Amino acid sequence: MKEVSKKEITPLRQLQLTELEILKKVIKVCEEEGLQYYLMGGTFLGAIRHKGFIPWDDDIDISMPREDYEKFFKIADKKLPKGLVYKNFLKGNEETIYFSRVEDTSIQIVDESAIKHRTRNAWIDVFPLDGMPNNVIIRQLHKIRLLYRRLLLQYSQFSTIVNQDLPNRPFHEKVLIKVGKIFNFEKILDTKKCLLKLDRAIKKYKYSNSKYVANFMGAYKFKEMFKKEIYDNYTKYDFEGIKVYAPKDYDTVLTQMYGDYMTPPKKEDQNKHHSKVIKK
Repeated sequence: MKEVSKKEITPLRQLQLTELEILKKVIKVCEEEGLQYYLMGGTFLGAIRHKGFIPWDDDIDISMPREDYEKFFKIADKKLPKGLVYKNFLKGNEETIYFSRVEDTSIQIVDESAIKHRTRNAWIDVFPLDGMPNNVIIRQLHKIRLLYRRLLLQYSQFSTIVNQDLPNRPFHEKVLIKVGKIFNFEKILDTKKCLLKLDRAIKKYKYSNSKYVANFMGAYKFKEMFKKEIYDNYTKYDFEGIKVYAPKDYDTVLTQMYGDYMTPPKKEDQNKHHSKVIKK
């Protein structure tokens, strides 16, 4: 990784370097326990386009096949070093997110992406990769079911987790956000029940038996569904001076998710989480 002078360490860069240290420790656990992980989303794009963070990005995303994800869930508390905590809706007093986070309690940020701003620890996201039905018709029906469950979960905590001003949303998402603004679903939907029902639905098809797998809880939903062979063939990439795993066929993955992924977005479309470091 290129050396950075103290004058160049901005609050965002400070956050990125903290997240990089979290990633290193998570990778160490994965290597010791024989667990497979992959860079995902903008982190994967950063590795390809920048050999590190996208300059304005403020988080790290990785994924694991469901079976490895569940194993990591069981051992994280014992294996992660002091100062790191593992959270999801089943542990760590995190009642809002389905996927998992590994947090560093030594640095705090304010997340301004939703109506209600939240103060939280620096983190990296860990997503499960789940199987999809092999039959194309059943697969389409399963997609609808998962989208419905995810929508109810989003409505149940509309003011705290939904970035209502995110640019370039498709038309149907803009309509759903307007509906959410009109009707106060938070009063009638129980977030924990929504999470449990989503959990049952999303784990219905085993990763190992499926021809297609998806990171459905990622930002791009079924744009992150690929043939499992994409994940069966992986390699290591440079990321901020370390080597990390991701699918070998990066072009298929990133083109499906981002289109012309080598062209950076407009400045106003950057920093989607709107996170700011407030305490070290």
